[in-house]
Amino acid sequence: MPVTRSLELSVAFIPVVLAAVLFGPGAGALVALACMAGDRRGPAWRWVWYASSRTTAGVVAGAVALGVADSMGSDATLLDFLVISMCAALAMMCVDFVSNLGIVRLRKTMTAHQLWQLVRPSLGLTVALYTPLVALYGYAYSHAGMIVLAFFAIPLLAAHLSHSMFAKQRQLIDELTATNARLEHANQHLQSVNLSFAAAMVTALDERDTWTAGHSVAVATYSRDIAAEMGLTREQVELVHLTGLVHDIGKIGVPAEVLQKTAALTDDEWALMREHSEIGARILGEVEDYAEVAEIVLYHHERLDGAGYPRGLTGDRIPLLARVIAVADAYNAMTSDRPYRRAMDPDIAITQLRNGRGGQFDPGTVEAFLKVLERESDAYRRGKGLPSFTLEAMRHRSLAEVRAQPGLRAAVA
Repeated sequence: MPVTRSLELSVAFIPVVLAAVLFGPGAGALVALACMAGDRRGPAWRWVWYASSRTTAGVVAGAVALGVADSMGSDATLLDFLVISMCAALAMMCVDFVSNLGIVRLRKTMTAHQLWQLVRPSLGLTVALYTPLVALYGYAYSHAGMIVLAFFAIPLLAAHLSHSMFAKQRQLIDELTATNARLEHANQHLQSVNLSFAAAMVTALDERDTWTAGHSVAVATYSRDIAAEMGLTREQVELVHLTGLVHDIGKIGVPAEVLQKTAALTDDEWALMREHSEIGARILGEVEDYAEVAEIVLYHHERLDGAGYPRGLTGDRIPLLARVIAVADAYNAMTSDRPYRRAMDPDIAITQLRNGRGGQFDPGTVEAFLKVLERESDAYRRGKGLPSFTLEAMRHRSLAEVRAQPGLRAAVA
C-alpha cells in the first residue's frame, strides 16, 4: 500500500507473523516470499531486494517466536501467545525498517529520522490492532487445529482495507500540506508584487508633484502611531500604515497643473482634485487583496459632520481607519509647504485639529494624536527625518498575513 510517492508498506503482517509464530522460521520465510510473488512492479533488483528482506524478516520473526516459546514451556496461555506474537512482530518490523532505510538512503530521499516519523503511525496501528489478532489465532489453533485458519481470510481482508484507507488518508494529507505551502508562497509573492506596484505609482506621483513628496510616508507614520495610541490591534495598526502609504495614489489621475497650481483652485479644478480618492479606490480595488485598503482610501476625506467627500458620510458610518488617516493627512498637509502657502507651525496645526473635533475629525482620534505629538520630537511634529517610501514599504508585512488575522474586518467596519 502507498504511504508516499516513494514509499510503500506491506499488509502481509498478519500471515507472515502468524506463520512464524505457529510453524517457525521456515514457514515465516515461505509465507513472506509468497506474499511478494504477486508484486513484480519495477526493475528486477527492486523485487529481489524486497523479497530477500521480507524473507529474512519472516526467518527472524520465526526464530524469535521459537526462542520465546521454548522459554515458556509447552502449555502456552493466551497471554503467552500475545508475548510471542509481539516479539515476533517487533523483530519483523525491525528487519523491514532497516531494509526500507537502506533503500531511501541509497535514493537519498530522506533520513532515518524522517523515515521513522513517516512509518511510525502505521507501525503503531499494526502492532496495536493486529498483534492481538495473531495471538488469538495462535491460541485458537493450539486448541482447535487447522479449522481455525478457515476464518483467516475475513480479518486479513479487513486489515488490508484499513491499511489502505490509512495510507490514502496520509497521502492526501501530505499532498494537501504541500499544496497549501505552494499556494502560501505564491500568495506572498503576489502580495509583494502588489505592494511593489503601489510603490511604483506613489513614487511616480512624488516625481510629478514635488510639493507632496514624502507626504505619504508622513501620513503612514502618523496613522500607525495614532492607531497604536488608540489601542487598536496589531493587524489594524499594520493595515492603516499600509493604507497611509498609498492613500493619495489617486492623484496620479489629477492633472499636474492642478496639483502644482500656486493660486486658488477654480470650482472645476477643485472638482478634479476631489476625484482623487475615488480614482485611488478604483486603482487599488483592481489589485488582488486590496479591497479593504481601497475602501479606506475612498473615505479618508469624509468628515463626521457629513461635509466631506466623496459620499458625504457622517459619524460612525465612516470606517475607523479612514478617520485615523483623515487626522494624519490633515495635520501633515498643514505642517508642510504647499504651492499656495508656507507650512504652518505645528502648534497652529494642533489648534486646528482641536477646533475640528466632532465636526471634521473624530474626537478620539485627535486626542490620541495629540498624545503622540506631545512626546515626540520637533522634527517628528514637522514631518522631517522620516524614512523613505521604499524603506517603509520593504519593512511592511505582506497584506496576506494581515488579512489572515482575526479582527481585520472590524478594522474597516
